Amino acid sequence: MSFSTNVKEDILKINNVDTKSLKLTLEAMLRFAGEIVISNPLKLTFSSNSLNIVTYLVKNLKKLYDFEYEIEQRKIERFDNSITYRVLIIGANKIIEEMELTKDQTLSKEDIFEDEEYLISYLRGAFLARGSVNDPKSKNGHFEISSTNQSEILFIQRIMNSFELNARVTKRKTYTVCYIKSREAIGDLLYRLGATSTMNYYQDVLITKEIATNAKRSVNLDIANQDKTNASAHEQLKYIKYLEYNYPLQELDSKLLMVMKVRKDHPEHSLTQLLDIIHDEYDPKLTKSGLNHRFRKLKEIALEHAKKD
Repeated sequence: MSFSTNVKEDILKINNVDTKSLKLTLEAMLRFAGEIVISNPLKLTFSSNSLNIVTYLVKNLKKLYDFEYEIEQRKIERFDNSITYRVLIIGANKIIEEMELTKDQTLSKEDIFEDEEYLISYLRGAFLARGSVNDPKSKNGHFEISSTNQSEILFIQRIMNSFELNARVTKRKTYTVCYIKSREAIGDLLYRLGATSTMNYYQDVLITKEIATNAKRSVNLDIANQDKTNASAHEQLKYIKYLEYNYPLQELDSKLLMVMKVRKDHPEHSLTQLLDIIHDEYDPKLTKSGLNHRFRKLKEIALEHAKKD
């Protein structure tokens, strides 16, 4: 079962919503995956690859309207041999009239922006009908709702962005798609839609990924720091060796001789580690910048002497 299916199953479990919220969810489902059949009386069809979604629509419409219906299933000959379920609602005049399915929803639904729950209810229906979301384990975050009706999608984008989700719109063949890429925004939207179980799974996966990424970054940083330490120590040892073979050491300050000895004894230590040893055994007041200065001084002496040779 796909992650999108799990999210939708999660949403189908939501109950105890008020009548207007329920009607908005059902209306969105019919707008995004329904079709009016011109006849007398009028009919409605609704199609989905989920029998549970079709059953949810019929069961809840039955709470509000009186009609007859027929459900059929159709096998689509594709690589996955998927099955689509189609319900035919007979005598749908009142549903079409009350939900104003023949009108542009942007003209008749301004009042739903007065209540966040109404906006969420409409989004639920659109997602149940024509939505999908990537599993958080996938490489990219992606949530989308699509429709052949551009005005429907622009309305969905407007609703999403009322929650500051940075939803965008694109064209894909005959469809217009409203989508979100931000994993954080997707998690927020799943929470708002009421998909509690899948939202928790989504967040758990993201947290696990973040911990793994931070651990890897920390290891890489440690390796980079060690490489830098090794390169720095190698250079310091190079100048120390030159001075030992070519320079009269009795002319060097005792402080310089001390850091030469400590570096030779601990060739792989970082400056911080060298400083701990110096503090314990030689000079408790020496600072890191002071130690750096002494190594630079040894380098200057070595390079200056090498010029004279």
